[in-house]
Amino acid sequence: MKSLVSAFGPIYLALRDRRPSSPSAIRRAQERILRQLVRQLSPLEIGKRFGLAALANADLVAEFRRSVPLTRYCDVGDLIERVRRGERDLLFPGRPVAMAQTSGTTSNQDGGERYIPQSEGLLRNQTLGGVASLSRLLERTGPSLLGGGLLMLGGSSALESNAWGVPEGDLSGIVVSHIPRLLQGSYEPGPKIALEADWKRKIDLIAKRCAGRDIRLVSGIASWMHVLFEAVCRERGEERVDKIWNLRGLIHGGATIGPTIPMLTRHLSPSQWMMEVYPASEGFLAVGSRPWRLEEGAPPPLEALSDHGIFLEFLPEGESAERAVGPEALEAGQLYTVLLTTPSGLLRYELGDLVQGEGPGMLRIAGRVGARLSAFGEHVEGMQIAAALESACHRHAATVAEYHVAPVFPRPGECAGQHEWWVEFLVPPSDPEAFLASLDGFLQENVLDYAAHRRDDLQLARPRLCQVPIGTFHRALERSGKLGGQHKIPQAASDRSFADLLSESST
Repeated sequence: MKSLVSAFGPIYLALRDRRPSSPSAIRRAQERILRQLVRQLSPLEIGKRFGLAALANADLVAEFRRSVPLTRYCDVGDLIERVRRGERDLLFPGRPVAMAQTSGTTSNQDGGERYIPQSEGLLRNQTLGGVASLSRLLERTGPSLLGGGLLMLGGSSALESNAWGVPEGDLSGIVVSHIPRLLQGSYEPGPKIALEADWKRKIDLIAKRCAGRDIRLVSGIASWMHVLFEAVCRERGEERVDKIWNLRGLIHGGATIGPTIPMLTRHLSPSQWMMEVYPASEGFLAVGSRPWRLEEGAPPPLEALSDHGIFLEFLPEGESAERAVGPEALEAGQLYTVLLTTPSGLLRYELGDLVQGEGPGMLRIAGRVGARLSAFGEHVEGMQIAAALESACHRHAATVAEYHVAPVFPRPGECAGQHEWWVEFLVPPSDPEAFLASLDGFLQENVLDYAAHRRDDLQLARPRLCQVPIGTFHRALERSGKLGGQHKIPQAASDRSFADLLSESST
């Protein structure tokens, strides 16, 4: 079976990877998708609520942006709850395949557990996103990528029917059940271990099962991959995972990888092929424009999936809703918030993510609305925090496992606030104060508002560094009930909720 997958898999995947590349082709694809979605959703409850049937047909995109407001979870939460209860034809035709449970880590709005309906159309989008990433990797690795096990490091694949008979669970579990049939025989860690909900036990079980297998591909959040690599090496008594597995590629997403690269190079060759992806419970948005090697030091821009069933919009910061643009009009260096209109009935939905344009169809993840540092007006984005940390680590020969930055608010009678860097080092810097000065200096050189607020320590005092023992961040996630492959560590926050959790978990 593996030989058949190696022989015919690349052909199948290449046929499924559609990619309009010119601005005009992207625009046409997006217009066609919007027409399909408006036609499908107009007679439903969501379409009636937002007046989709009344939209002018001649210039549908412009009319859509003028007439349909931006939405958040709270705007459609009542309909989502009715979908959970088994009602039909509300957000999309029929009933959901499943409800993806998410804690809303991509936004500080509407926090807490949420449920994103997964329709057949949305799951086609999720599948095509995975196919696109595999197809592009295969262009560089050749069919040997599919000659062994394909390991997905995600949350529990167990789906439980709610009181109304609708399956609910992690997105990774829903997606696993829709892996293309051609690839199902290569899927690891197998259906039994995939069901495991206890994350620590799951890592141990994967290590025991897969340490002696021919694993060719691993996909997941990079920091969790490192945890697995360490467990596999302990199982086999080796120091590096590339001495155990014949890895051809890694698919990573969910967090900025820059600060994690030194950690990965402890286990992987500098020539290791990588592919970045941009998935969410609400839809699969983008894949790397090309595979990249670890020795490059950074991934290339992501390419928006403009022909995969979702209407994508990007709203320049500070602009009104009708000023949103499509992926074909992304401008290099401009920051945008992400809006989605999907086959699961979300309309102009604010995902809570920030991206930076890199030209037509191209973008980079810049951070999350709730994970930017601007408690004092300093406007530091997630990508700038990661770049500062990466630069400081390179300068001081340090390696970071996890990090989080939080504000310290001035006490009564004080004027200046402060940033607090919580860092879990694998290899600590020999001079922590010099390391901190490098972080501060990088941000002053590269973020104008930060530099203005730091001037003379009047509005923003010198940051401080909190080094914590290995395992602190994972204990903090465990305390909050979010330890596992689908949960991401918040790399920054506008409040001290996660910093306080780290403080409680560091002893």
